Amino acid sequence: MNLFSVISEFNPFHNGHKYLIKSMREQGATHIVAIMSGNFTQRGEPAIISKYARTKSALENGVDLVVLMPVTYSTASAESYAFGGVTLAEALGCCNSLFFGSECGDIKKLEKICETFESIKFKAWFAGYVSSNESYARAIELSLANMLGNEYADIIRAPNNLLAVEYVKAIRDIGSSLIPKTIIRSGVAHDSQTPNENYASASFIRSLIKSHSNYEKFIPEKSYEIICNAIRQKAAPVDFSNLEKLIIYRLRTMTESEYKQLPNISEGIENRLRNVSLNATNLEELFDKIKTKRYPNSRLRRLVLRALLHITESDCSIPPQYIRVLGFNEKGKEILREMRKTAKLPIVMKAQDIKELSLEARRQFECESIADDIYALALPKTGKFGKNFTENIIIR
Repeated sequence: MNLFSVISEFNPFHNGHKYLIKSMREQGATHIVAIMSGNFTQRGEPAIISKYARTKSALENGVDLVVLMPVTYSTASAESYAFGGVTLAEALGCCNSLFFGSECGDIKKLEKICETFESIKFKAWFAGYVSSNESYARAIELSLANMLGNEYADIIRAPNNLLAVEYVKAIRDIGSSLIPKTIIRSGVAHDSQTPNENYASASFIRSLIKSHSNYEKFIPEKSYEIICNAIRQKAAPVDFSNLEKLIIYRLRTMTESEYKQLPNISEGIENRLRNVSLNATNLEELFDKIKTKRYPNSRLRRLVLRALLHITESDCSIPPQYIRVLGFNEKGKEILREMRKTAKLPIVMKAQDIKELSLEARRQFECESIADDIYALALPKTGKFGKNFTENIIIR
């Protein structure tokens, strides 16, 4: 078995993802596992269709096994997101490679950037830029330009390159034997609002779905059917704005202690967030009034989302505690058989399995349950409570 892993959101699964899976096969993967975000994503918003619908799409398009990335990591910064995904890939105990797309497509250059990140000089430059009120991303760019020149600063400016570097860094940090492999992203740039033939960014496709426009040519046939079925059942599209009143209520009623326990809180942003929420009447107004140069919109969205989901700093300090299986096919069964001999974390096939695990694992599962229950409120037709306990694994 030559098992490749991919850390993913598949929000939704589109032609670019299908190209990535095809490339993994061409580079020698006999089996593929996707470590996938659940119902909330790294953008700080709900996924447009549920984790089980996206699992089904992945299995229909070449993935053999789908496991869940805990919500405490799927809604985190690039560094924590990468750590969560790489930790789970390593925990399988039988995975050979981590595969990802990047704008750069050159693993040597990505590794060089990773090594530079670890240098004392880089850290000094970075700290200086941060203290002069530059954003995290801009501080990285400027520091890298000073160390390696503008070519490398241009590389790190692209979002998937930055995430790729974080993957390489996480592999090194946890002492994993995973081999990082990358290809140049096919189709269009991340978040591009301009399609290219049959390729479009996930964000552009989501906008088409929400506006009831035609997006069929950008999505594999099976994925299109799954999305259409979810829409017919009023289980999609899911939109952050559907949670608007709940978010504002949560922010207005949180205690000072709860604000201080939010992840990555600094520089009094919690006071700004609370004060703005008292008068904000919608999410657009909320985000417009709380944004700062140091706190870009993406970071603020994650902060607000984690407040809504009752995720604390201590929750985010707990590494992945188990491997939650969302779905598999025949080859996925082979991976599971091997994992039962090699896995470094407990394998969770059903909710009842959690009862036998540690306090930290049960808390991680609780975070997932809260997230799923809040996600149910964002559906076009309000979903059922407690689905984290009742939904069945997808078997293809």
